[in-house]
Amino acid sequence: MVATLRKARRIESVQGQMHQRAESALAQLERALAEVQRERGEVLAVLNNEAVPSFVIALAAPRLRALDAQIARLQQEVAQQKVVALDAAMRLKRAERLTGKAAAHANAAQERADLDDALEAFIARSGASFPAA
Repeated sequence: MVATLRKARRIESVQGQMHQRAESALAQLERALAEVQRERGEVLAVLNNEAVPSFVIALAAPRLRALDAQIARLQQEVAQQKVVALDAAMRLKRAERLTGKAAAHANAAQERADLDDALEAFIARSGASFPAA
């Protein structure tokens, strides 16, 4: 039972690391998306100024299209990474339940072994014997 518990804890540890990496990747993508959206907002703020000449607007249009494409790509990646992070979280929860069950089984086995040892010690002290089977 101890080996099973050790394996379950190792699985839980690995699943925890995978979940942490998935969450980290999601946070990184969300930061990148926020940065691109901030940059797009800055470009739009400059273009909303009435004093901006039309040639500046013509130069900024391709940049805005590129930013919009980048935002769309990042939004798709964020959505995909959310699915990956959720899957990793569910796997971690399953591993935690597995570890809990293995710990309960190991504790029960240890209690049975302790009880057997106590009974054997009591029998050895009192000179009693088990009935013949």
